[in-house]
Amino acid sequence: MPGQVYPPSIYEVAEVKIKKVVYKNRIRLKEFFVDFDKLRSGFIFENQFLSGLSMAGLDKQLTAAQLQALADAYKTPETDRLSKVDYRRFCDDINTVFTENELEKDPLKEVAAEPYELLDKTRYDFSSKQLPAEREAQLESIMSKLREECTIKGIMVKPFFDDAAHDKNSCHLVNHVTMSQFKQGLGVKMGFTSLSPSDINLLIEKFLDDEYPPGDMINYVAFAHCLNPPTPDYD
Repeated sequence: MPGQVYPPSIYEVAEVKIKKVVYKNRIRLKEFFVDFDKLRSGFIFENQFLSGLSMAGLDKQLTAAQLQALADAYKTPETDRLSKVDYRRFCDDINTVFTENELEKDPLKEVAAEPYELLDKTRYDFSSKQLPAEREAQLESIMSKLREECTIKGIMVKPFFDDAAHDKNSCHLVNHVTMSQFKQGLGVKMGFTSLSPSDINLLIEKFLDDEYPPGDMINYVAFAHCLNPPTPDYD
């Protein structure tokens, strides 16, 4: 309801939840809103704001009341009657979980420490998913052949998927690509033509990230590290 004032706890709890998801999954939040803002004014309609949250998968983390509270919290008196939301300020507030905004203007400003529960910098480097022993053995056989092919052909896997992850039509989830992008990368991009459909399905089973709501995001960094083990110079 436009103009309604909520107790801080409702939208603050919602913001904390979003910050955790955005931080852990390195979501480029602004990219889910900016296409709605043709004039680059920083404001979009409420239904567009809620659609952006949904496209980012954040609606799965919040209740309907929390989503509405966020929309209302980022309206201004000037935009309230138009049901427009200041998405730019919302993104700036959420992105403080990474660092302070406009830090270049005050480089000596003290920056708060990162949230303790979000400090795992290597959470995407390896898949912690353990398949049944027989499936793991099949997987290792596939990975062994792919590692040999990478060595012979000099294939570095991660850069192929980095390009897909930054594509304008991607979901903009850092270190992840969609299932279709993963399949395309294996075949068209890297030429792993020896993989059968069942081989590809097993790779997907292993490297599918179950934590992310859409349910079809592949952790390509973990896959790449299995084929090209990281070194101090590897990014």
